[in-house]
Amino acid sequence: MSEPSRGGAASGGARPCRLALLAALPLEVRPFLRLVKARRLKGVDLPAWEFGPGEGRGVAAITGMGEEAAAAAAKRVAARWQPQVLISLGFSGALLPGLAPGDLVLGESFHHYDPQSGRLEVVKAPAPSLPLAELAEHLTAAGLPAAIGSCITTPGILHKGGQGGPLKHLPHPTLDLETAALATAALEAGMPFLALRVITDTGGEEIPDFIREGWEPGYGPGITKALGWLAGDPRRLKAMLHLWRRSRLAAKRLAQALEALLPLI
Repeated sequence: MSEPSRGGAASGGARPCRLALLAALPLEVRPFLRLVKARRLKGVDLPAWEFGPGEGRGVAAITGMGEEAAAAAAKRVAARWQPQVLISLGFSGALLPGLAPGDLVLGESFHHYDPQSGRLEVVKAPAPSLPLAELAEHLTAAGLPAAIGSCITTPGILHKGGQGGPLKHLPHPTLDLETAALATAALEAGMPFLALRVITDTGGEEIPDFIREGWEPGYGPGITKALGWLAGDPRRLKAMLHLWRRSRLAAKRLAQALEALLPLI
């Protein structure tokens, strides 16, 4: 994975930072890194950048997809930089109608869902440093649609239409692969925790089967995987371009949201 470095690369020293942003994929934070002219850190065991001056500096790190990767990355970040706040951010799928592509969701409750057993487990997390209602109002005032909702972490990408009642009774339920693990890491480290997700696929949309069944831990499918999907069926190009456009919109929206929220946190 490569990222442009603005202003040179910095050493990955262990100076404490004010906050840590954790995302699964480079695409999720790329517009933000460019916006803040983040500096790529060398000598660390995961992709990471620092931004901001002095004691107000932050670190953004890429965990890779899935709970296991997210948990491991969070522990490394907490040990190395001792952040005062942990922020989980990235793309999510809406389970129900009511959220549009690019809408932001601030996590109020966190859950782990096992689709095989149907078990929905509540995951505890420390409260953020400011009330979610205040953060949502600030986003809305900045012209960024925002809701307070439920983050549901699953072991894989679900076929949403096949899910039953336990998930659908939650307020604004959104699906992802990492948030529960990061909430647990924040609780264990005693750090205030904020989950900021952005909708890529709405409640009436499904991730295509070839992507849902072919995902694997890591930093995204990459060009080799994408070419393999196309070689299997060139008609898949339309769905892939659709998701790529949605992802670009979502990543831009995350950068705008962070620009609005970080001065408050």
